[in-house]
Amino acid sequence: MQKTDASDIRYGSLLDMHGQGFVVLGVGPGIGEHTVRALAQLGARVLCVDIDPSLATKVAEAVDGHAIAADVTKRSDMQKVFEQADRLFGADFFGVVDVVGIAFGRPLTEMADEDWQRQFDLVFTHAHLAIQYGAPLMARNGRGSFVFVSSVAGLGARAGRLLGYGASKAALNHLVRSAAQEWAGRKITVNAVAPGITRTPRLIAANGPDFWEALGKQIPGGRAGEISDVVSAILFFASGLARHVTGNILPVDGGSHDQPPATRAPALTEDLRRPA
Repeated sequence: MQKTDASDIRYGSLLDMHGQGFVVLGVGPGIGEHTVRALAQLGARVLCVDIDPSLATKVAEAVDGHAIAADVTKRSDMQKVFEQADRLFGADFFGVVDVVGIAFGRPLTEMADEDWQRQFDLVFTHAHLAIQYGAPLMARNGRGSFVFVSSVAGLGARAGRLLGYGASKAALNHLVRSAAQEWAGRKITVNAVAPGITRTPRLIAANGPDFWEALGKQIPGGRAGEISDVVSAILFFASGLARHVTGNILPVDGGSHDQPPATRAPALTEDLRRPA
């Protein structure tokens, strides 16, 4: 009887990223910075991208990585990012993790045209640039992975202050599914994680213990998400463990996305403008 590939596989080796080159877009404190550290722990070489050059450099230096300052909403900047990735990693360029995605907390009737466009640029439009420039490089190398940080706000209808943010995340989710179909034959996976409200430094600073206690009571899992929860899901999609997994949007929210709308965890308040 012919053996299956599971007969001899060492699953730990599928998490080994030694020598693999990754681009991380958005390396600010929170999910971005910790994604860089996690990839480096598994042996990856990382190009850290941020609009703040000092921040990109600081995070890169902590993991013996590389830094480049870029506005990801500009085509010319994204082109430079992937040209740099190609120079640094060459045939070892295997992945992109995109953490960029700020929320503009305004009702639809109060959003100016430039606010609406900026919302979509920072969540959706730049993602297509990452795929457009990164996918051909990965295809040349024989495989690769894209992991986007979406949000549970993109999994169902969102009214009020999160309408524009939810709409842009829903567009991102559709792009992920469609691009996964486009590139699956070239052994490139495209997936997204969709965090619920997560205890990032920005949200912790904006909310006291009472907020987090009340929030935990409304989440089936009993607590808000931690950065490590989100990064763990990112590592799964970026690693060899997910080599046959593509086109998925994975909620990381303690089960709250399956609740009826009336019982879901509360929407972000006005001052919580960067949930990711």
